[in-house]
Amino acid sequence: MKLTSLIVLLSCWLQAVWANNEPAVARVNGEEISGYRFERFFAEYLEDQGRAVASIRNPKAYKQLRQAALQTLIDKELLWQESQKRGVKIDEQAVRQQIEQMRSAIGGTNKFQRRLQDAGFDEVSFTEYTRRELAAQQVFAELIRANTLQPRQLLIRVPAQADAATVAAARLRLMQMRASIISGAALASQPVRSPFGWHVIYLQNHLEAADVPDLQGLDTVRAQLARQQQTQARRQVLAQLRVQNRIERIDDD
Repeated sequence: MKLTSLIVLLSCWLQAVWANNEPAVARVNGEEISGYRFERFFAEYLEDQGRAVASIRNPKAYKQLRQAALQTLIDKELLWQESQKRGVKIDEQAVRQQIEQMRSAIGGTNKFQRRLQDAGFDEVSFTEYTRRELAAQQVFAELIRANTLQPRQLLIRVPAQADAATVAAARLRLMQMRASIISGAALASQPVRSPFGWHVIYLQNHLEAADVPDLQGLDTVRAQLARQQQTQARRQVLAQLRVQNRIERIDDD
């Protein structure tokens, strides 16, 4: 998300600022997301997607966008609450640096103050928002790393001087494990022996051979694999948080 967009998305986190008499559209572990808060977020969500309300003529597409925006807002609340559970603390210097970056990006103190006022905030509430935003980002990054760095091997240990029968038995067992675990959409290496035993190595992202230089090919594969792993980890993290917490969607329209 663009740095300047954060200024008008302050409503994603500060419940008290958006307090009003409108009914809630969702609750996350009992914390309400008000209709006013959601409508402000939805307007900026469309802007971030490069969409305008007037250009959306299909009612189904409009509803899908609203549902996606509400899910995004719920996910933001989940991440903030998770950061509280984990006791994540953001030091004041990091908060000040983030605010100064935004101030510079917007064009100086006067423009920055006007943007805050237009959004209904002051320096104090914006500082609190920034602290919460950084805490949520930090816990999200930690959860993504935890979901990305997962074991990719099956291993059966055999003695370094194992005889042929022991090696054959270990290889057979690995083949049986491979057959029972790997689905048709996944790939795995043939059993490979190392000083630590026999391994089956998962190849979760398989590319057909292409006539490219070795170094270029390796860099391309690594970059693609990293992107795929990050995307998958983000989805897994959010899916886990949704399951582990109590979410009530009151208004999906």
